[in-house]
Amino acid sequence: MVPLIRGNPHVDDMKKSIILALLIVVVVTGWLLSGVWRSSDPYSVNQGTGSGASASAEQVEAALPRVRVRRVESERVPQEIILLGTTEAKRKVRLRAQTVGVVKKVLVARGQFVRQGEVLVKLAADDRPARLRQAKALLDQRQTEFEAATSLSKKNLRSQIALSEASALLNAAKAGLERIRVDMDRTEIRAPFDGFVDQRFVELGDYMKVGEPIVTILDLSTIVVAGDVSEHNVSKIKPGLSGRAVLVDKRELEGQITYVARSSSASTRTFRVELEVPNPNYAVAEGITAKISLSVGETVAHRLSPALLTLSDEGVMGIKVINAENVVEFLSVTLVADTPEGTWLGGLPEQLELISVGHEFVKQGQKVTAVRE
Repeated sequence: MVPLIRGNPHVDDMKKSIILALLIVVVVTGWLLSGVWRSSDPYSVNQGTGSGASASAEQVEAALPRVRVRRVESERVPQEIILLGTTEAKRKVRLRAQTVGVVKKVLVARGQFVRQGEVLVKLAADDRPARLRQAKALLDQRQTEFEAATSLSKKNLRSQIALSEASALLNAAKAGLERIRVDMDRTEIRAPFDGFVDQRFVELGDYMKVGEPIVTILDLSTIVVAGDVSEHNVSKIKPGLSGRAVLVDKRELEGQITYVARSSSASTRTFRVELEVPNPNYAVAEGITAKISLSVGETVAHRLSPALLTLSDEGVMGIKVINAENVVEFLSVTLVADTPEGTWLGGLPEQLELISVGHEFVKQGQKVTAVRE
């Protein structure tokens, strides 16, 4: 009897795995081929091109940044030049000693209001009263001598030369008396106008020399608000132009331009202008920061929120808009006026599509999806 030969069970399992793998390959290949055939069907292609392209376009649009846009139009508005300035006293004088002497009396304190002609400081008279009496006596003597010479000259008892000498001596005596009187007057330092003592440089007992400072007086009856204007705008400002100054504490002052410099600062290339305003009750002090607003006619501008302003890569101030293709554009601007209602900007087209929301997240040249307000 011939024995039966049994197969190796491990070999049988391997054959089964290979057959199963071949079946999987056949199924996958058939599925792929069926897909190719369907895609090659003209009807299937057209169908994919219609709905697929529409879906693709919607996907692209959905991927674009979305910004809110509104149409804005320009308006005619008063054009203002805005300057930063500081309040100054109309007059500010530093009084100095005009003669020598010891300070005998100090009659004022810093911050005190004084009237014109009021004595502020007195210097010791020293020997001035004695010299004054001597000068008066000499004048009396020269006057007598001159009268005598005149009488003798009329009688031809004295020459004309002698009369001229007597006249010269009389005039010299008068000048000497006037000189000592002026020197005595200078021992009393008086206020040249109504004002406030801003600084005092002397104390009782100080010895003063000619030219040394004594006090500084401020005339605050009228305030000057001084600022600097650029060389581009200086030609628009003339003396007599009305203006307004707003102080840091929100007080408003109305006045007129009284001075426009004819030469610029060498360092800043700006020109000094002065707005003169009344100061009743001396309410405004010197040295307060102020914003000067000068109306110089009308211009075309857009009123926008300052929050919409942005800077270009070059540091230029402007706004972002979109064109007809919904592409972002950057437009530079100039400041026309700054009011409580908004900021007026010039240098723009009459109409524009302004990006009102989302301008911080888009760049120039970028295509966007516009949602109009």
